[in-house]
Amino acid sequence: MKKVTTIAIIAGAASLIPAYFLARKLILKNPLTKTASLPDAPLKEIDINEIQTKEIPSKVIQPENTPLQNQSTTESIKPETLIKSIQTEVQQTVEPDHDKSTYPGLIAPNGRILYNFKDENNLIFCEETQLGKRLIQLENSINIRDIGGYTGMDGRKIKWRKVIRSEELAHLSDKDVDYFAALRLKHVFDFRNKSKSERQADRLPKTAQYHLIPIFSSADMGLDHKDFTKPGMVDEFMRHIYKIQTEDRAQCFAEVLKYLTESSEYPILYHCTNGKDRTGFMTYLILSILGVKEDVILSDYTLTNLTFDESYNLLGNIMSEELGIENYHLWEFYGVKPEWLKISMAYVNTNFGNVENYLMEKTDLREKDFKKIRENLLAK
Repeated sequence: MKKVTTIAIIAGAASLIPAYFLARKLILKNPLTKTASLPDAPLKEIDINEIQTKEIPSKVIQPENTPLQNQSTTESIKPETLIKSIQTEVQQTVEPDHDKSTYPGLIAPNGRILYNFKDENNLIFCEETQLGKRLIQLENSINIRDIGGYTGMDGRKIKWRKVIRSEELAHLSDKDVDYFAALRLKHVFDFRNKSKSERQADRLPKTAQYHLIPIFSSADMGLDHKDFTKPGMVDEFMRHIYKIQTEDRAQCFAEVLKYLTESSEYPILYHCTNGKDRTGFMTYLILSILGVKEDVILSDYTLTNLTFDESYNLLGNIMSEELGIENYHLWEFYGVKPEWLKISMAYVNTNFGNVENYLMEKTDLREKDFKKIRENLLAK
């Protein structure tokens, strides 16, 4: 069945859904998102062995450089340990539940083999993954992460709690907002389009200044009518998205980078709808400027797939009702493929040699700006 899609489906396929409704369903269905709150009980640290199968242990993560001091930390978790801990999840991406669609062996009802977003090729860990410190689990959130801790230029580490990548923030609870207030969040950059940002406005602390930087509009796509029941159609659509944002939207992302040149403007947060595609490309640019290796950047990018089940079961079922097609046809909207970000990497490397040259050619940024960003974000 061919359905008319809207631009809201781009890079997350979630804009048709009221965020408060999704958050409510998330809280009711998924214990992973239920955490203690600030300031009475700070956020919980995540044990990789508990991901998606058990309640999170009650350890503590607190914002750095805030009144909430004495943050607990964890040691780096070895990749083989991480992979072993999710092996049971890989075999069956969606757990049995009367409210969920279950596809044993990743086979859809029509016999189509579904893409496995949680195998070792699509959920990649490295020595610096540090999930216990990287994942920020609030009451009403799925995909919020810190980009700190990675090794950058000259072996220097990226500072923690300075730059946060996120899903949309319309569904945050009061205690979630308190978390960002305690962090003294300074700026929030929203990559959604204007109509979406107005319908589902971010909830922000008073400390944060809001910036709307739309990456796409409906006129950009030329893909208003797509039959997403056709195998490969979602993948084709997503590849088109990455091509557009890389080749034609560099200046939009540069506006965020300008704030990173000022030491007084941190911490900052940027987000799109699901926090994976537009947000993923922004993260690629920042980490590249800081000198992080591309294989580590790809690893960070794929961590979104930790949240695939939650995203699919919450958004996919509702989206299927809106479009009038079975949710498994929309399967690939709710994860990320390394090959998608590699589209951007290949374009940058082939045509410009590196991210700095790409940005100097495509935007008004200059080498002095990159130097300031490194001074602000890399530890001495």
